[in-house]
Amino acid sequence: MLVFVFTALSLLSPCLATIPRPRGVAISMASFYKPDVPFQCLDGSKQVPFEYVNDDYCDCPDGSDEPGTSACTNGKFHCTNAGYRPINILSSRVNDGICDCCDGSDEWEGNIECVNNCKELGRKMREDREKQMQLQDSGYKVKLQYMEEGKKRRAEKRAEMETLEQSKVELEALKNEVEARKIEVEGPEKEAKEKHEQAWKEVQEAKKAELDKIKAETAFYEMDENKDNRVDLVEIKAHAQFDVDNNGEVCDSEAREHLEIGEEADHVDLEHFMEKVWPNIRDFYKSPAEQEDKGDNQEIEPKLPPRPGRRYVKNKLPMIERKKLQMRGKYTEDDGYIDHEEDDDEDEFDDDDDIDDDDDEEENRVGENKTGEEEAMPEYDDETKQLIAVADAARKQFTDADNALRDAENAIRDLQNYLNLDYGPNEEFSALKGNCYEYTDREYTYKLCGFEKATQRPKAGGSETTLGNWGKWEGTPEDKYAAQKYENGQSCWNGPNRSVKVNMKCGLENKVTGTSEPSRCEYAFDFETPARCTEPPARASDDTHDEL
Repeated sequence: MLVFVFTALSLLSPCLATIPRPRGVAISMASFYKPDVPFQCLDGSKQVPFEYVNDDYCDCPDGSDEPGTSACTNGKFHCTNAGYRPINILSSRVNDGICDCCDGSDEWEGNIECVNNCKELGRKMREDREKQMQLQDSGYKVKLQYMEEGKKRRAEKRAEMETLEQSKVELEALKNEVEARKIEVEGPEKEAKEKHEQAWKEVQEAKKAELDKIKAETAFYEMDENKDNRVDLVEIKAHAQFDVDNNGEVCDSEAREHLEIGEEADHVDLEHFMEKVWPNIRDFYKSPAEQEDKGDNQEIEPKLPPRPGRRYVKNKLPMIERKKLQMRGKYTEDDGYIDHEEDDDEDEFDDDDDIDDDDDEEENRVGENKTGEEEAMPEYDDETKQLIAVADAARKQFTDADNALRDAENAIRDLQNYLNLDYGPNEEFSALKGNCYEYTDREYTYKLCGFEKATQRPKAGGSETTLGNWGKWEGTPEDKYAAQKYENGQSCWNGPNRSVKVNMKCGLENKVTGTSEPSRCEYAFDFETPARCTEPPARASDDTHDEL
C-alpha cells in the first residue's frame, strides 16, 4: 500500500508541476493568479490588470503582484525545488547573482549559472531523516525502560516511606520510654557521686588548709629572726616586700598595717599572725630563699621551733614538700627531727655522711611525689559503682534509640526530597538522579550530576567550582522538559552567582556533548538522553512538494 501511494504521488507530481501560474508562485497559490480576470492584491487593497503581474513594477502594497521579480522588497518568491523541500525567499533576492533555490529558479535571467542539486539534497535529507527516525526509535525503547524503572522506583520509595513513618512512631515511643528510665536511674547515681565527690573535696580542702597553716607557720618563723616566738616591727621592716609606697624602706605605719596592730602594740604572736596577718600576705609573701632566686628545689631550712625534747637536723628536702609528705603519712618527724637529751653528745650528729645517706634514702622514697601533681580522687565504693553501671546501661539504651530515630528521620527526609522532584510526566528522567556525567574541553572538565549540581574544574588541576545547584525545569511552555536550570552557584568576582542551562535532546545514551558560556557566569550544557526521545511516527512516503 505504501509503495502504491508513493508511486501514485510520483505520477501526479509532473502533472501538478505544469499547472499554469506566474513565475515565483506556489502551486497552492495558483488559483489567485488567473490570466482572464484582473489580479486582486492578496491583502485585498486593490485590483490591477493581470498584465501588471511580474512586470517588474510594484503595484500592490504587499508585493503580491511581483512574485517573480525583485521589484517589491516585501514580495515572496517560491522555489519549487522539485526533489527537495520547497521554500519561499524574499523577492529582492531574485536575480541578485546568488543561487538561493537549489533548482536555480530564482536566477532565471541567467546572470549566473546555478546547478540544480535538489535531488542530491533531497537524498541527503531523506537519509538524515531516516537516521533521526532510527535514533528516535532506539532511544524511545530505552525511554520506555526508564519510564518503567522510574515508576517502579517511585512506588518502592512511597512504600518505604510508609514503613518508615510507622517505624518512626514506634521509635519515638521507645525513645520516650528509655529516656524516662534514664532519668529515673541517673538521680540516685548523681546523688551518690556527688556525695563521694563532696567527701573527697572536704578531704582536699582540709589538706589544703593544713598546708596553708604550715606555710603560715613557716612564714612566721622565717620572719621571727630572734626566735622569741613573735614577729615585731623591726623584723617585718626587714622585708622589703612590705614597702607599700616603694620608697626604699618599710616604715612603721606600713609595718603596723601588715601586722594588723595599733600604735600601742609592736609585735604579734603566732595566733594573731595566722588569723590576721597571713590571709593578707599569703599571695605575695616570698621566703628569703625565694627572694634570692635559689629555685624551688634549693635547700630551705624550716624555721619551725623544735618541740620539747627534739631538735632539728638539717635535711635537703624543701620544707613545704616535707610537710606535704607528712600530711600523706609518707614523712615522719624522725626524718627531720631527732630526740634530744641534755646529755647527748651533739657531735654524734656532725657526721655529714650519715645525714646525706638519710637524705638520699628519703629522696628516693618520695621522689615520685615531688612533681606537684594533685592526688587522684579515690575510686567510688561498690554501691556507687553499681549505680553508675545501671545508669550507663540506661544511657546507652537511650543513645541507641535516639540514633535509630534520627536515622529514620534522615531516611524519611531523603525519600521526601526524592518524591518531591519532577522526573517528567512518566518518571523517565529519574534515570539521571544520582548519576554524574563529565565533558572535557581544552581547558576544563565539566560535570553534571542530575538533579543535584553542575561543576567545573581546571583540566590542569585545581579546585572544583560549583556552577549551579538544581533549580527547576526551564523549557518552553509547550515543551517544559526541553531544558534544566541549575542556579545559585559560586559567585563570580564582581559578578553574579554562576548558573547553568542544560539543553536536552534525544540521544542513545546520557552524556554531555558540549559546553559554552553565552554570557558572563551563565553557562550552557548540551545534553543527550533517551528520556528526550519521542515515539516515532508511522513511516510514510516522502512528498517533495509541500504544496500537495
